[in-house]
Amino acid sequence: MNWLSFFIGMLVGWLVELLIDFFFWRRRRQGAASDTDVRAELARTEAKVGQLEAQLAGSRDSAEQLKLCERELQACASALQNSKEQLASRETDVQNLQASLANTKLEISERAVPFAAIPGLSPHNLQRIEGIGPKIVEILNANGISTFADLADADVAHLRQILQEAGPRYRLADPETWPAQARFAANGDWESFLELQNRLKGGRHKPL
Repeated sequence: MNWLSFFIGMLVGWLVELLIDFFFWRRRRQGAASDTDVRAELARTEAKVGQLEAQLAGSRDSAEQLKLCERELQACASALQNSKEQLASRETDVQNLQASLANTKLEISERAVPFAAIPGLSPHNLQRIEGIGPKIVEILNANGISTFADLADADVAHLRQILQEAGPRYRLADPETWPAQARFAANGDWESFLELQNRLKGGRHKPL
């Protein structure tokens, strides 16, 4: 009877220990294993969050760079538009200048008088000089001035002296512009020759 009670007691104790091991220690091991898994999963999640934050920071930098590039592009586009407008304005100015030059050339060609078309205009006809008449031509010829080239090289003071020596009636003549007129005629610059004469009256500059 004692042996049976002892055996039953051992069996009960073994069953209790088995139940304790199953319901307590195994759950604690499972809990420990679950905690390790949770920590590992947490570490992986934190690493992934770090990667996402790095990607987000990179995206923000890229967005800032994109905005900067857009601002620079807008500035370049504005500068390009201004350059185009300035170029168009200058092209218009050039076209206007070309048209004005063409009109000026046309006016000059229309106003230009050929040498042969001017009656009596020859290298020896000093009467074509504004302010010189036939008598003064004779006086100039007598003093060695017979061509436009001679008159162009003459000194104004010397011309005045010749006129004074010729008599009182010739002292009123003003030879100030004679050499200039003769220079244009001697060089064949009839356009300038006629333009100068248009500004003269009796060999003197017209009053403004």
